[in-house]
This record gives sequence, structure tokens and C-alpha cells, in this order.
Amino acid sequence: MNKLKGILAQNGIISNLLILVGISCFFTFLGMIIWTLVSTPNATDVDSLKIMQLIESLGMFVIPPFVLAWFCSDRPTAFLYLDKKINWAHVGMVVLFMLMIIPAINLLSYINQQMVLPKAFAGVEAWMKASEEQMAKLTEKLVSVHSLPALTFNIFLIALIPAFGEELFFRGTIQRIFRQKTSALIAIWITSVVFSAIHLQFYGFFPRMLLGVFFGYLLFWSENLWLPVVAHFTNNAIAIVFYYLKYNGYRVPNIDTIGTGGTLWLGFVSVVLGISGFYLLRNLIQKSNAFSVNS
Repeated sequence: MNKLKGILAQNGIISNLLILVGISCFFTFLGMIIWTLVSTPNATDVDSLKIMQLIESLGMFVIPPFVLAWFCSDRPTAFLYLDKKINWAHVGMVVLFMLMIIPAINLLSYINQQMVLPKAFAGVEAWMKASEEQMAKLTEKLVSVHSLPALTFNIFLIALIPAFGEELFFRGTIQRIFRQKTSALIAIWITSVVFSAIHLQFYGFFPRMLLGVFFGYLLFWSENLWLPVVAHFTNNAIAIVFYYLKYNGYRVPNIDTIGTGGTLWLGFVSVVLGISGFYLLRNLIQKSNAFSVNS
């Protein structure tokens, strides 16, 4: 078996992508079989849905990158950018940045939602809206909980696992595959487009794509997957916590509207701060990495 380790190291982009998709489909299918054995497939059963969410995340996003990395490299963890220690100063800066750009993300989402397709694509637009509504209803079912233990599990299930799995799959693997044969710019943007499109939430496509670009550059600057994982987790966890507080009667602002409507000015300020923070983060992370190498 060890003879097969690293056997795909010289493969091209298309072949490795097809292999990754094939592995993902296999483990997703296997996960659905496991789900049918351990849970009653009932769309109204929230516990069943959460089991499905966990199995699907593991089968689709978490396991396949490790399998492909094993076949692509003698050092799978290095291939996936998981071999470096966490710089906690960088983590703090990334968390602060993600908090700072919430109004900017909301503003971009609001602009994205104004999208209207030509009449010739009315059917496509209807499908997009239906997909968006279905995803919103599913998300609401998953996050509507009353207790702190349930909230903690939701943060694990809906924030941590997707953050780790999706960053492992998209930035750690797909971006790596493209980066081996193309420039960082091309690898980051192609990966981000795919990352946003696969969510099938088209009225949030552009802000999600730009978040993917930021995650991609975080990896490019640091060569450490844990930074985009932290950024992704922060984005997910904030929404889950705020929804929990609102659902349980706490007086908190609607996290999704900060930066729009009466607080539109905050959205524009956040955009400016986000652009400035992006370049500041780049300089700080790259200088820190250069210092670590020299020392």
C-alpha cells in the first residue's frame, strides 16, 4: 500500500480534480447509506437532519482531501498546509478582521439580492429563489435551539465542522491543485468561484466568493490552513450565536442587516476598513513569516 503513496504527485489539474470529486462522491454515497441505517429519513426530524449534516460534511469535505493528499504527496499534512504551528497573534487579527467586515458583507449581500435576470431566464431565476428559500428553511430548522448545550453542538456542527471541512476541501486541496500548475491569483479566484457556487445560494454568491478570496489569500500569505479555518469558523459562529440570542428573546440587533438600511453608512465604513485591513494583514503575516524563517 505504501507503494501507492504519492503516486499522483505528477498528475495534472483536471485528473486530480476528477479524482477528488470521485472520492467525495464515494464517501458521500457511503455516508448516506450509513445515515439510512442509523436514522429515519424524515425531513421534519431535526435530529435526523443534524446526523445527515454531520455525515455529509465528513464524507463530502473532510475525508476526501486526506485520501487524495495521501496519493499526491509523501507528506499529506504538508500537502494540506496542516503541518505548521498556529500563530495566535495572527489568529487574533483574523478574528478581529472578520468582526470588522460584518457590515460590509451584509451590504454586499443586499446589493447581490437586488439581482434580476432577463425575462429569458425567468425559469432559472425561479429555481434560484426556490433553492434559496429551501436552504433558508433548512438552516432555520438546524439553528433553532433553546439550550446552551444545543447551541454548543450547533457551533460544532454548523460552524466548526464546515469551516474545517470546506477549507480543507477548497483551499487545502483544490487551491493547492491549481497552485501547483498556475499562479496564486488564478488558483485563488477559481477556487473561490467554485466554493461560492457549490452552496447553491445565488443571492449571496458575490459576498461568499469574496470571502473565499480572502480565505485563499490568508492561506497564500501564511501557508497555514488554520488561519482560513479560523476566519471561516468566526463567520459561521457569529451568525449562529446571534440567531440563538434572537430566537430566545434576547434584545440583539439583526446581524444580517447591520450595514444596510438605517446603518448603510456603517456598511461603507466597513468596506473601507476591510480593504485597509486586508493589506495590513498581508503585510503583518508576511513580515512575521519572514522573521520566523530568518531567525
